[in-house]
Amino acid sequence: MVIGGFMEKENEVYLSGSILDVKPIEVHSKIVEIQDLLDYIHIDVMDGLFVPEKTDGINMFKNSLKFENKPLDVHLMVDDPLSVISNYDGADIITFHVENIINDKTMTIDMDKFNEISKTIKGMGAKVGVALKPNTTESLLRMVMPKVDLILVMTVEPGYGGQKLIQHTLNKVENVRKMGYKGLVEVDGGITIENVEEAVKRGANMIVAGTALFKAYNLREAAMALKG
Repeated sequence: MVIGGFMEKENEVYLSGSILDVKPIEVHSKIVEIQDLLDYIHIDVMDGLFVPEKTDGINMFKNSLKFENKPLDVHLMVDDPLSVISNYDGADIITFHVENIINDKTMTIDMDKFNEISKTIKGMGAKVGVALKPNTTESLLRMVMPKVDLILVMTVEPGYGGQKLIQHTLNKVENVRKMGYKGLVEVDGGITIENVEEAVKRGANMIVAGTALFKAYNLREAAMALKG
């Protein structure tokens, strides 16, 4: 399967580097340093509504698209994904939250909304990802699993970097696999060299790392350790 501009390999663990807390002036030099180890650049888009914080996701994306030779993994933490998706034309993966499309009456995914967002993303040539917060049940994903390329399990409450991994979220990773999902399962939040092995054993094959990667004393050693 071709994912993000390259061929996905069975049993491979992919590293997506989150530049959320990297100084803009340092992004390029850090990416170059681990060019051969980094599979994606992770762009966190926050609107200050869906999550408390707000990021300049558009500029992070545009700069990465212009200066970095890496597939871009865009994570939309916004109230209205459809209103911003077009800003990320050129992304390889665009992920939105299932919490955006839950029907308040049935407490299930609104498939009309899902299909509209999914169609828009695919129309831009990107892969479709869905994310869920730590306290959102993974059983909601059953209906959309065959229709998505990536499932992002948030291992912290979304909104800011540097948090500690919430241990029970790894059960969600394992359960997603038990439900039969064969695609990319991404984990994001509090992933460190110390806990990445467990995340992978549970079924994750795409690791988002920010603090553990870009604030490490030795960037290359950290990247190699996170990829296993």
